Amino acid sequence: MKTVALIYGGESGEHDVSCVSAAYLEETITAAGYTTIPIYISRKGEWHRQPRVAKIASDNRHNPSSLLQKDGRVVLRSAEEEVGIDFAFPIVHGTAGEDGALQGFFEVLGLPYAGSGVATSAVCMDKALMRALFAVNKIPQVEYFVIADAESAESEKIHARIESSIGYPVFIKPCNMGSSVGVHKVSGREALAKAIADAARFDDHLLCEQGLPVRELEIAIAGNFPDYLISGVGEIKVNHEFYSYEAKYIDPNGADLFLEAPIEPALREEIQRLAKGAYAAVRGDGFARIDFFLHKETGKLFLNEINTLPGFTPISMFPQLFKAAGVDGPAITRKIIEWGKARCDRLKRLRAASRA
Repeated sequence: MKTVALIYGGESGEHDVSCVSAAYLEETITAAGYTTIPIYISRKGEWHRQPRVAKIASDNRHNPSSLLQKDGRVVLRSAEEEVGIDFAFPIVHGTAGEDGALQGFFEVLGLPYAGSGVATSAVCMDKALMRALFAVNKIPQVEYFVIADAESAESEKIHARIESSIGYPVFIKPCNMGSSVGVHKVSGREALAKAIADAARFDDHLLCEQGLPVRELEIAIAGNFPDYLISGVGEIKVNHEFYSYEAKYIDPNGADLFLEAPIEPALREEIQRLAKGAYAAVRGDGFARIDFFLHKETGKLFLNEINTLPGFTPISMFPQLFKAAGVDGPAITRKIIEWGKARCDRLKRLRAASRA
C-alpha cells in the first residue's frame, strides 16, 4: 500500500478547520513513507485533486475529480489522468464527513480508510445518540435534554423545562456539529431564544446541557476494537467564558493547553479506564479524542464527548498527547493507516464468510 488520498474541506461549518488539519497530515503521511494525494472537497461539494494542501482553500478550483472503481481497483479520475488509490485518510470535520457518510462511501468502493466505521461515526457525531448510549452503559455525564424540531421550538417552554430540571446556566449545542460551531452559553431567559435560533441554523436537533464549573480534560486513544493505545491526560485552561470556536481557532490566547494535567494518579487511571470503556462501548476503531469534565467543587468526573475525527493540526491535543507519550506525528499516522487496512481486511473476510 503506497498511495493515500488525503480528503479534506467539505460542506460543513468546520471546513476551515479541516483545511488546517490536512496541511499537517500531508506532512505526517509523507514522512510515514506514503505518497500523498490531496483531494479537496469544496463548500459546494465538488471534489478536486490538488498538488498540495491549501490551508485556506477557495471554491474556485480546477481539475474536478471523482473516486470510482475500475478493474477491481479504486481510482481517482480527473480530466487529466487516472491515479490508483490504496487508502483514504478523511479529515473532513462535521456533517457529511465524520458522521458516517464518507465512511459508507469508502465501504461501497471497498477502499480502506482511517478511523471508525459508519455506525460508530454516526453515533459519535450525533450528541443526542451518543448521550443515550452513554446512559445505557452507565457512563457518567452532565444532565441534559434534547430539543427536537428546533426551528419550531418555543423558548418559553424550553425556559420552563430548564427552570424545573437542570437550571441555568445551560449550553445550547447543535447535535450534529463540532468545533463549538453554533454553541452558546445561556445564563437566563433573555438570551435563550437567540441562542436556540442561532444553533438551529446548523441542526434541527439541539442539546440543552447543564453548565457546571468544570475543568476540561482530554485524552487521545487509538487502535482497533478492543485493543487500544491510550495517552496521558491533558488539560485545556480556557481564557474565555467557555471553550468557544473563537477560543479554539481565532484568539491565539483563547486557551492554554497542558499535555500533563495536574491530577492525582488515581484520577488519571480512572479517566483512562473510562475512556477505554466508552470507546469500546461505541465500537471505536482507528483514533479519537475523548473529552471529560471534572467538577471544580465536587471532584465528580463526567464524560463529555468522543470525537472520532479530532483536529490534527500541529497544536491539536490528539497528536500532541501521543507525542508526549513518545509516539510522534508520522508514527501515529502510520499506525492509524495500518489499523485502517487491518479493519478493512477483517470486514472483507466477514463479508466473504457471509456469502459462503
